[in-house]
Amino acid sequence: MKQEEQKHSAMQWFFMVILIPVLFGMILFGIILNFIGVNVVDQAKSVASNIPFLSEYVKTEEQQLKEEERADLEKLTALVSDREKDIEQLKNNLTSKELEIESLSERIKVLMSELEEMEVNQSSVTKVYEDFAKMYVAMSAKNAAGILSELPEEEAALQLTHLKADQRAQILAKMTPEKAAKLITLIGNN
Repeated sequence: MKQEEQKHSAMQWFFMVILIPVLFGMILFGIILNFIGVNVVDQAKSVASNIPFLSEYVKTEEQQLKEEERADLEKLTALVSDREKDIEQLKNNLTSKELEIESLSERIKVLMSELEEMEVNQSSVTKVYEDFAKMYVAMSAKNAAGILSELPEEEAALQLTHLKADQRAQILAKMTPEKAAKLITLIGNN
């Protein structure tokens, strides 16, 4: 038992006389250096990074910055890659929209030419009906009513629309009431 007590007492003596005072002194020395302006933590890290086994566990500020820069670089590279994909997709969309615009422009040109052709046809048809109107004005209302009564009702109503109201009234007065009523209804619907 004495040997165990001596072992404990030797260990206690080591802790009480050597380890605790050394640790206390180091802490006190670190606090004093910190007040003076020396960054004790960074200094301890740099010393620990030079010790072979501790260097794996302790990272200096420079190493941390390099790792952060590497991580930021990887994030930025991924972001650039995503943006390039987005740009490529937008370019494809732009190309398809340009093709669609070209196709619609061609369609507009075709429709415009058709419209011009229809306007030319319409003006020639209008010219024909105006000539009919002049012809009906030149003849008597009784003869014009007889001719219009023989035409299909839609055609007769269309030709009557190109006459002035008083001329139209004179011709309709010479027709049968049923025929005149049908033509008036058709003229009103146009």
